[in-house]
Amino acid sequence: MAEEHIINPRKDLLDRVALITGAASGIGMAITKRFVQEGAKVALWDFNVSRLEQAKEFLCQIASEEQVFIVPCDITKEEDVIAGMESTVAHFGRLNIAVNNAGVSVSVPSDECTLEQWNWVMNVNCTGSFLVSREAIKVFKKQPDGGVLVYTNSDNSLKPSKHFLAYNASKAAVLHMARTIANEFGPYHIRANSVLPGAVFGGSQMWTQELREARAKLHGYSADDLEEEYKKANTLGVIIDPAEIAELVVFLASDRSAKMTGNALVIDGGGLGGFVR
Repeated sequence: MAEEHIINPRKDLLDRVALITGAASGIGMAITKRFVQEGAKVALWDFNVSRLEQAKEFLCQIASEEQVFIVPCDITKEEDVIAGMESTVAHFGRLNIAVNNAGVSVSVPSDECTLEQWNWVMNVNCTGSFLVSREAIKVFKKQPDGGVLVYTNSDNSLKPSKHFLAYNASKAAVLHMARTIANEFGPYHIRANSVLPGAVFGGSQMWTQELREARAKLHGYSADDLEEEYKKANTLGVIIDPAEIAELVVFLASDRSAKMTGNALVIDGGGLGGFVR
């Protein structure tokens, strides 16, 4: 994305209140940074308290302290999500945007996926998004101007990869979750859209060394070559950066996409052999 968009933001989210899950690192941190640059007041939701504190310290160097509110939260726990929503709304007085970004993955052959692995991925990616969405909708319905839900999804929701059974299934479920919400709550001025990236590196906590090695082994190369090898899987020969995901999320959260809902915007460098939609 053009550097001037970051240096001279348009203030498309001026005075909007947003919550972002998985906000303290990777894609979530990139989204949070762009939101505060665009003038939003942001509640950072993450289960890692130390990373939340570090994120707040960083953000307060580029934005006012009044724009930033940290919420320690395990989105797989209903009581945490309900309490987090209550504290966010109580702190800022309203909620305009909810970004479901938190996500995890495990890479194993499908017939070796344990129930524990399946439950972990589905709980974070799918159940967590459901709980946050449900509680956000309750707030949005009370507001004349509704609200916006944005989901950091994956192109795997449409183009499943091998050894990613739980991840693929969770992302496909969340894609239809967003579309169901878009279809059901339009009359309340509630919009729901998804961003479907290809592989995103750049500080993502999802890309553990274990996951890197598993994906590299599957494709027959070294984990050290992962980024370069992934470039070969798209027509532009690129790696997707968290900052580029953040630009799409800003667009979908802002009035520039006011008449868009139920959409899935793919950013994967162009799929070799076909384009997912």
